[in-house]
Amino acid sequence: MNIRTALLVIACGALIWSCSKNEQKSRSEDVPAATAEAPAEDKDVTEVEVKFEYQMSGIPFDLNGTPVSVAGMTFTPASQWTDLGASGSQVASYYYGPLEGDTDSATVTVHYFGKSSGTIQDGQERWISQFSMPDGRDPHTATLQYTKVIDSMNVHVLTLMGNYHLPPDGTVIKEKYRLNGIVVEAPEGNVFLKLTGPEYTSRIMIEAFITMVFQIKRTG
Repeated sequence: MNIRTALLVIACGALIWSCSKNEQKSRSEDVPAATAEAPAEDKDVTEVEVKFEYQMSGIPFDLNGTPVSVAGMTFTPASQWTDLGASGSQVASYYYGPLEGDTDSATVTVHYFGKSSGTIQDGQERWISQFSMPDGRDPHTATLQYTKVIDSMNVHVLTLMGNYHLPPDGTVIKEKYRLNGIVVEAPEGNVFLKLTGPEYTSRIMIEAFITMVFQIKRTG
């Protein structure tokens, strides 16, 4: 395994580990899991050491979609995602699936509100507030967060799993949903990338999503 693949496995595992650790059974149990640990010398992988078990699904993807440039950065989505285009502050949106066992697709939305878009913490709190836990716990207790530096930009990652209260009013609730919220401190302001979806489909979409984010580049 080369270093790029190793870092991808570490990144995806850290995201998915926190969402899956309380599940009684996961489709990933169908294959042996490999144990990985963030290497101490790679200071930019995470802010803290995270131990987890995760094996890549093997479902293929490629980052050959139409590149999107926003706020002084560029990302390229997976060609396997359906591109829904832009609308206002939503500069890009995509859906994927549903895959085996799920009835809903997973979605990715990308928002840029300009330099006055609010703080990173405001965005993260908004995402967490859209979730509740089946056992009544505070969703903050089920949230994993870490920061990585990519092409000199701080990238803040948040992930959790629980009951998703669909915006805008939260009256529709989806059980066993995942959220992966990422804030990129781009040169021209914060960019908010959000992945949500049912347990399995979103877990597979994460592999392309986190790869896409970890390959963002400054524009120009």
